[in-house]
Amino acid sequence: MSALVGSGWLVAVVAVGLLGHERRAARRTAERVVRACHELRGPLTTVLLALDRPPARPGDLARAVATELVRARRACDEVSAAAARRRAPDERRPVDVAELARGLAAAHDAAARSVGRRVRFSGGPAVVLGDRARLAQAIGNLIHNAIEHGAGTVTVATRATAVAVRIEVCDQGPGLPVPVAALMRRPRRGQRGRGMRIVRDALAAHGGTLRAGPSPSGARLIAELPRLGDGLRAVAR
Repeated sequence: MSALVGSGWLVAVVAVGLLGHERRAARRTAERVVRACHELRGPLTTVLLALDRPPARPGDLARAVATELVRARRACDEVSAAAARRRAPDERRPVDVAELARGLAAAHDAAARSVGRRVRFSGGPAVVLGDRARLAQAIGNLIHNAIEHGAGTVTVATRATAVAVRIEVCDQGPGLPVPVAALMRRPRRGQRGRGMRIVRDALAAHGGTLRAGPSPSGARLIAELPRLGDGLRAVAR
């Protein structure tokens, strides 16, 4: 009898452990689906605004729509991967971050103009090795947050140094409510906290970092990624 009781307790403990594991896995899957839906909603909204309020230069419209559809496709891949409890694979190829950021700035400029604001871009070629869609997620969320929570003109700038590529997103609003590390780490309700965690994860997957820089007014967020050197660029192709 004691052996049966012991076996019964063992089965119960294992069952409770399996149930707890399944619940945690289900919560993680649900959060990944919600994050992917957040990433899908943003690009589609931006595309609709860009089509309704096309950029001044004709080529910018095609670039803006193409860039946002890359983000939307990645979000769809992540929904499918989350449903199967796996992760969407990352690509590793040369990406000109300046060209990517220029398209994102043009796309988000339409959203900014709808509220009487503007998004401006400046910068030269800056190539990294990475996943274009995930990098678009990171930069797109930084621009979106600057429009939603900042004020004035949003400026997006890229610059390449000998070893790194820097992307800066600045606005003229009240600045960050808390240090940038807290925005990425602290559990927060709503899309702002979720978007910042998407930025954190996308940059980390590329060996990158995000920090706040000094600014006379508004927030100034600086993302840095390892630069792909000329020698490695030919090999990566």
